[in-house]
Amino acid sequence: MEKISIFANFCIDSEERFLRLKDSFFSFNKADISCWRINIRGKYKSKVDAFLKDNIKNNLKISFLDTDRGWLEDTKEIAKDINTFLIFIWVEDHICIKNIENFNNIINEMFLKKVDNLNYSFYHNGRYKIPLKYVEHEICQNISIFDFNKKNYELIEENISNPIYPITQPAIMSLNFFNKNLDCSKNKLKYNIQLPFNFEKDFSETKKFNLLNFKNAVLNNELFVSIDDDKNCPNSSLISRNLYPNRINRDKLLIFRDLKYNYFHKDNFLKKIKNSFLRIFKSYF
Repeated sequence: MEKISIFANFCIDSEERFLRLKDSFFSFNKADISCWRINIRGKYKSKVDAFLKDNIKNNLKISFLDTDRGWLEDTKEIAKDINTFLIFIWVEDHICIKNIENFNNIINEMFLKKVDNLNYSFYHNGRYKIPLKYVEHEICQNISIFDFNKKNYELIEENISNPIYPITQPAIMSLNFFNKNLDCSKNKLKYNIQLPFNFEKDFSETKKFNLLNFKNAVLNNELFVSIDDDKNCPNSSLISRNLYPNRINRDKLLIFRDLKYNYFHKDNFLKKIKNSFLRIFKSYF
């Protein structure tokens, strides 16, 4: 069985997102990748299509699905012919900061140990390693592994006051776990179905949606870094570290998506838009 495919279902709706996608791509594209399944939405889809076809010569399939069925259902269609053991969910504004050998070694360890889930970004000084203090685990050269089962769930719940999301979009998953998470995600109705965020599960949702009993891994060291999202960890993004050009305010970039897709119900959406405009306004004065 081949080891890993790259999957993406992203919306590239501005020149800035396109530039970030290219930088992200070139940070990991030389890895040992079996196939690419990429779905492109947004007004820059033609440019992204041309870019990927220029730079990927083998086993690339590009689609442009953006149906009323939503992100989850479209994703099932896009990924239906993937048959590698692992699937890398590509998020275009995260960049690999390590060499390709390190990336490949992580994939090899996940494949050898039959790992189901690993968050490849938002390392944040090792926050994902905190559960290792309380559960039995195996330490490999690049990753540490533990069973995310009922026993360990209860140990984490008992000892950590606010556990972080176990299942995120920037993840490497076994294909079986990816499909299982997709299937149960249709029952999560928190976000607009056109957005990918119902795919993610916080700590309590792993139990609520019957996702326990998977082999989870955490990075021993940082691998990918978000370009502009500190995610409640100040100065953790590349822009905050002055390692990436700050060409556009994050709130200004996100507001395009906020205007197109209602995140929650109407009141929260309007509040989010108002706060984004206020932050953008203050940034200029």
